[in-house]
Amino acid sequence: MMISVRKNGLFSFMFSEVCFIDACPGAKAFMIGAMSVAVLLLWMSAVCHAQPVEPIRIGSIFAKTGPGAEENSPNYRMVTLAAGQINAAGGLLGRPVEVIEFDTGSTALGARQAAEAAVKAKVSAVIGPSWSSQAMAMGPVLQQAGIPMLGATTTASEVTEIGDYIFRVCYTDSLQAKALAAFAYDDLKARSAIVVTIAGDVYSEGLSSGFIERFTARGGKVESQLRYLQNAMNFDEQVRVIGEKSPDLILVAGFTRDSGLFLKQARSAGLDMPVLGGDGWTALEHYPYLDPAKGENYYVSHWHPDSGSEGGQKFLALLYQEFGPNALQMIDAGNANAYDAMGLVADAILRAEGDSPAAIRDALAATEKYPGVTGLITFKNSRDPQKSLVVLRITPDKVEFVKSVDADR
Repeated sequence: MMISVRKNGLFSFMFSEVCFIDACPGAKAFMIGAMSVAVLLLWMSAVCHAQPVEPIRIGSIFAKTGPGAEENSPNYRMVTLAAGQINAAGGLLGRPVEVIEFDTGSTALGARQAAEAAVKAKVSAVIGPSWSSQAMAMGPVLQQAGIPMLGATTTASEVTEIGDYIFRVCYTDSLQAKALAAFAYDDLKARSAIVVTIAGDVYSEGLSSGFIERFTARGGKVESQLRYLQNAMNFDEQVRVIGEKSPDLILVAGFTRDSGLFLKQARSAGLDMPVLGGDGWTALEHYPYLDPAKGENYYVSHWHPDSGSEGGQKFLALLYQEFGPNALQMIDAGNANAYDAMGLVADAILRAEGDSPAAIRDALAATEKYPGVTGLITFKNSRDPQKSLVVLRITPDKVEFVKSVDADR
């Protein structure tokens, strides 16, 4: 017998005389021992030469704790769901996607710290956050580190002005302010309004000013702009002023909790004029803040199952498959942006043929007509996608699709 070693570390056996084994009583035992050693060496060689597959790390940054947790937490599930679909199909470039979650704590400081932690974790891209005020804190950290960020519902215009690594999946406050003003004036025939704003909040102040500008340009009159602190629990003063002025319509540029509390107090006080909100209202209908049977309550958002898009119908089927018949009670329309964000990152990595943050940034910037759940997404000469939005009505039974509004309307 001869044992020869190949360059690849594998072993081959050659027997010059087969009869040798049968003729010598100890030959068989020797041969078995020799083969055992060879198999062991072969296994050790394979272990030594095997290279572990390094995952592609993606940061997911939203609020797990604090007042924004209820509204934000489904975003983590959407990013994980999208990554799971990618991994089930073989991953990206032969590598699995690993989602690393970070918590903003619902504050700007917490968002900055989460971004710093993501940089230390050497993620290739970051998905999130939801709130524009947190994006303004995260953005500079990620821009300096050269890591692309895709905000989910960060609609304030200032967000993507931070730098060329900062993107958003959602439409802008400018677009939703335009849509709200048109709906108020043309569809609801409102000629006077009062605007209720969170004092100093980037999203709320921007949406409010955009609505005021566009509503007055159409011929409407804004009677007052009333401000409150985001942690406010009592809106008696705002309700009193609105009751005295009796406008045709109220715009509440707030988030789920504060807008819900305002609506509950306003309706209890007998105010029955229509109330409008922006995408910050998303999922308001899931919480026991208001009686939807009282008054007309409308808001604009990012997606609705009845909006009819092909991507949306596939997403809906996936939700039912993953979460059962009550899937739509577990998420809101804004969460679809988080799912789309993971898809956009994956698409960029495939086109870039690598996961370096700079390559991902370049590929994202060149994205054209990505078929997302929330519509076709294109970043052309801008990191703000031009896309449609939907107008929704809160009814006693559900959130009802009213209409779609195109970006160029």
